[in-house]
Amino acid sequence: MSSHSKLRWSTGLYYPVVIFSSYILAIIEIVIRKALTGDGYPVSHFPYFTYFFVGLFFIGMGIYQWYRYRVWIYPVLGIVLGIFCFQAPFAIHGSGYSIFKAGYFITFLIMVLFIIVNWNSFYSQERFEVNSRRLFRLAAELIRDTSGGFTERPYSAGKLTVSKDELLGFSRFLNGKYVVRTFHLEDRIYFSFSMNKSLVNLEDPKEVSHIVIDFNGNISVAVAEKDYRDYVNRFSFDQVCSSMAVIFERFLGYYRQGLEARIITELKTAR
Repeated sequence: MSSHSKLRWSTGLYYPVVIFSSYILAIIEIVIRKALTGDGYPVSHFPYFTYFFVGLFFIGMGIYQWYRYRVWIYPVLGIVLGIFCFQAPFAIHGSGYSIFKAGYFITFLIMVLFIIVNWNSFYSQERFEVNSRRLFRLAAELIRDTSGGFTERPYSAGKLTVSKDELLGFSRFLNGKYVVRTFHLEDRIYFSFSMNKSLVNLEDPKEVSHIVIDFNGNISVAVAEKDYRDYVNRFSFDQVCSSMAVIFERFLGYYRQGLEARIITELKTAR
C-alpha cells in the first residue's frame, strides 16, 4: 500500500489542534491588546475573544458530533464546556463579582459529574471508533488496486472452518475489547464496526459496516458508503471487502490458537 493511502481525519483530532491553536491565538490577542493600551486605548489585556472562540468551538463540535453519531452526550457536554469557557473570563479576571465565580464553579462541578456518570458511554464510543479506524487501515495495507467505486451489495468472501462455540467465543472477545460490536441473530453473528456512526446505541447492524459469519462458516462483508468514502484514495471496493474478510479470518486464527493478544497488537500497529 502506498504511504499516502490514509484515512481522512478523525473528528477527535480537531480537539487537540484547536486547543493548541487557542494558546497561540491567546498570545496574539494579548500582544494586540497591549499594543492598543500603549496607544492609549483603555482595554484589558485579558484574551476574552480567545475564550469565547473556544467556547463556540466546543458547542459547535458537540452539535456536529450529535449530527454524525446521534449520541446525545456530545451536544450536552459541548454546551456545558461552552458555557464554562464563556464564564471563565469573568470568573478569572473579574473582581468583586462573586456570582460569576460561583457560577463558574457550579458549571465545573456539573461538567465533572456529567463525565463521570456517562464515562462508560464516552469510553465505549471512542474505543469502538478508534478500533474501527484501525480495521480500515489494516484492510488498506493489502490493497493494490485504486480503481473502482462504492457498491451497496454484500461481498461474499467464501467459507471458514469454525465451530459454533469458537465463533461465539471469538465474538465475545472482540466485543469485550471494543474491536467490534456483535449481534447474534438466528444462525449467524454480525460483527459491526463504523467510523461514522455510534455503535453504542446501534440497534440494526446493517446500518453500518459489518461482517457476517453464520454457524456453517459462510462469511460475507458489507462496507458502509460513509466509511468507504473516508479513504483518501478510491480503492477497489471488492478489494476493501476481501481484505477485511482476510483480517477477520486471521484474527479468528489467532483466537483459536490462544493468541488473542496478537489481535490487539496488530490493531495498535495499524498505520
